[in-house]
Amino acid sequence: MNGSRERLAAIDVGSNTVLLTVAEYDPETGLVIVEEGEDQPRLGAGLSATGRLSEESMHRAIGTLTSMRDVCTRHSVVRLAAVATAAVREAGNGAEFVERVRKLGLPLRIISPETEAALSYRSAAYHFPGGERQIVTDIGGGSLELIGAANGVVTLSRSLPLGAVRLTELGLPLEKLREHIRRALSAAMQASAWAGSTVIGSGGTFATLASIVLARRGSADGAVHGIVVQAKELEQMLVTLAGLSAEKRRQTRGLRPERADIIVAGLAVVAELSRIVESAEVTVSGFGLRDGLLLEMAGLE
Repeated sequence: MNGSRERLAAIDVGSNTVLLTVAEYDPETGLVIVEEGEDQPRLGAGLSATGRLSEESMHRAIGTLTSMRDVCTRHSVVRLAAVATAAVREAGNGAEFVERVRKLGLPLRIISPETEAALSYRSAAYHFPGGERQIVTDIGGGSLELIGAANGVVTLSRSLPLGAVRLTELGLPLEKLREHIRRALSAAMQASAWAGSTVIGSGGTFATLASIVLARRGSADGAVHGIVVQAKELEQMLVTLAGLSAEKRRQTRGLRPERADIIVAGLAVVAELSRIVESAEVTVSGFGLRDGLLLEMAGLE
């Protein structure tokens, strides 16, 4: 490895998914991804009902994080940022989980909704510069981070309990679910002020949306970053998936089986947001919170 380069790593411990990115940073060439990892221990499963992380979900997450720590060691990572979001933030035993992770040698910290939103926006602004008005959104398992910016200045920042796992656990039929989402979004933002904004989304829901769209289009590339999905296409996909049995949904091309049970709730959030801001399309970012952490560590804007 060149002496001017260093290995950085970012870990995002979410309510549904735990993600790792190892990247090499060179002042001249910027960040280059070396390896990525993903697992779905569903850390936030059942949290809404009990207010606590279950022992089973913590055990699964610890196993995932142990493997990710080993990946970082293998790549000689010199700087690592590990953050926990909605599930750990809200759980009565979240601090206990953090301590267990720190004993692995990982500097896990719980970040606020504001920090989470700012990191997601930092990534989107870096990869999609310009734009008069942008709505940047990251849908996790437990929460939705919503950031609105006008000419690069953030004027809206909200964290809403509209994560894909949390919404799925409500057990509502699609129309009732959409009404629930609509009310929450309407209360959180002045829709008329954001009409016609460019909607940029990151996180598992958006990546899955792009994967399904690519499969339908017969694309062999598979790269989700920058994929543009029309609102009409999104609506059709949502209705179709909601009408399928769980087994049929798992057979959908582009949809990973482990996301089959939560994808309808996630897409319902995207559809309602698009409707409220009168956007004809959404743009998928292949980067998100982890990328924001890497950019922060590298000092890149």
